[in-house]
Formats: sequence, C-alpha cells, structure tokens
Amino acid sequence: MPSAAAQQRAGRRGRSEKGELTMRFIHVGVGGFGGVWVRVLKQHPAAKVVALVDVNEEALARACQAGGYGREICFRSLEEALDSVQADAVVCSTPPACHREVAVRAMRAGLHVISEKPMADTLSDCRAMQRAARETRRMCVISQNYRYTPAMATLARIVRSGRLGAVGQVKLDFYKGVDFGGGFRHRMPYPLIVDMAIHHFDLLRYVTGLDAVRVQAAAWNPRWSNYRGDCSSTALFEMTRGARVLYNASWCAKGSFCDWNGNWQIECEKGAVTYREGEIRVLNVPRLYKWEGTRIVPPRPLQRQAQQRVLDNFIRAVRTGRRAETDAQDNIRSVAMVFATV
Repeated sequence: MPSAAAQQRAGRRGRSEKGELTMRFIHVGVGGFGGVWVRVLKQHPAAKVVALVDVNEEALARACQAGGYGREICFRSLEEALDSVQADAVVCSTPPACHREVAVRAMRAGLHVISEKPMADTLSDCRAMQRAARETRRMCVISQNYRYTPAMATLARIVRSGRLGAVGQVKLDFYKGVDFGGGFRHRMPYPLIVDMAIHHFDLLRYVTGLDAVRVQAAAWNPRWSNYRGDCSSTALFEMTRGARVLYNASWCAKGSFCDWNGNWQIECEKGAVTYREGEIRVLNVPRLYKWEGTRIVPPRPLQRQAQQRVLDNFIRAVRTGRRAETDAQDNIRSVAMVFATV
C-alpha cells in the first residue's frame, strides 16, 4: 500500500466546471507520440493536467503551446513534479526503456498509471511494473489503443460471437516502409517486434479470445534497412485450444503496403472472416446467415478516438475499482508474446 505521505500528496480529486469529478494528471514524456496524449488529456472533460515532464525544453514548450498551459507546470523530472503538485495519475509516453522507472515510482507515490505500449523494453521490467501494481493496489494500464479502432472492435465482435465456430488458424500480414527519422526505434535490437508487433499480438488475443502457448520465430534486417536492429520477422504461434497463427511483418517493405492493423484471414469451423484495408468480409456461411458466398460487414463507427477510449476506460476503472481491460495483469500475456518472439 502507498505510504500515508504518498496518499496525502496525491490529495483529493477536484471538479470540472460542469461539476464532474476530475482526475489530475502528471504527463511524463510530451515529445513525439506524447503530443497525441497532450491533445487527448486537454480534450477530456474528466482530466486535468497539473504537470508536464520532459528532459527536452523544446518538447515542453510545444506541449505548453498545444495544450494552452503555462510554463509553471513544466518540470525536468517526475520527482520534481511529485514534490510540487498534487496528482491522481501519471500518463507515461516516454521511450519504452524509461517506462519501468516512471511507472513504478508513480505507483509507489500512490498514483495510478497509464503507460504507452510496449509496457517496457524487457520482460523483467514488465513484471516489475505488474508487481508494483499488485503491491500498491494502483491501476497500471497499458495503452493498447488498436483494440478501440472501429475495424478491430468489429472484427472481435464477429469472431468472439461464436457464430463462426472455433478459431482454427489465423494469418496476419503487416508490411510498411517506415522511417521515423532516427530516434530510439532506429537503435532498438528488434524495433518491429517490440514497438509495433505488440499491437498485433495484443489484437490477436483480443480478436480471438485465445492466448499464446509457444512460438517459433525468426527475425532479420534486409540490407537496405536504415534500422540498426532487425525490422522484419515471421512467427508461428500455437494458441490455446490448438489454434495456430502465422505472422509475417516488416517495417522496411518495398511494396504492397497495408494499413496499420495489417491484413487478416481468420478461418473457423463454420466459415472465415478477413480484414484488408478497412474492409471486413465474412465468407462461406450460408447456414448461419441464410445467404451464400461473401458478405461485407461495415465496421461500427465509434464516437471517440482510440486514445480517448483508453482514457475513458482508465478513469472508469479508477473510479469503480474494477480492472481495466488492458491492465498490466492482462497485458503481460501480450508482451510475453513479444519477448518470446525475440
């Protein structure tokens, strides 16, 4: 449990102008993708940013401008912010190598945590975050925002409804030619698997309702790649209930690109479902749907973008005390697939 001093520092939650309970956030890591979280936190009626933390002064200046904040809420370290403001939670959007330090320190101080994916850059650090959440009874939620895109939410609804029967085999292909202009991804040993495939592995669990049992995998770096580490990979997963998943992916592909969700083919006992470039097709199930051949199923539109829904679920979990869908206890199963693959 957090100490009495930590609980006092966290303080009571305030209220918005509409009288709603607000959650006070320290946002750590406001550059790069952290800029998305600057906008999401600013727009959420139940969130109030009380501190911005980054080692980069230019990133802090941009975040202040984007969010309309004063420089008085800017800090160079989480420790400085904890000593200066009262807060309820931390959003961590730093590079993965910093996630454990930020998340564990925040939870030990009595704050709940949303961390960007991957949970951390080593499995031992992920387990340390999971352990800290359990010991402090704080929420530690990983932002697996792809679950909340209209296409993937619809795909999961179709497969998990059971109308197609049990999942037997899945093929998931992901090909992009991506250059992030340097930065931590270009220095990682396995940038594709650790920073990108975590989305797809988490989606595989979410869409099928299955967990990985074992994996055979290979990774390599094509000679034209500008990444230091391996940015192409193939993996064959054995899942619970005997299903198999074949995953092929590259971040330095030269043709036939797909969208960020990848291209899916899910074969079940009574039919199949595919996803490609925003289009979902259900195949060969006349006895179930009273039609033959193929039917296109439009994704159900969502009123809020994916990161906003992550934040919605986080705030709801903190308020109710119920587990969040992508908390550390669940996400460890997704990130374990990552580190088993490398």
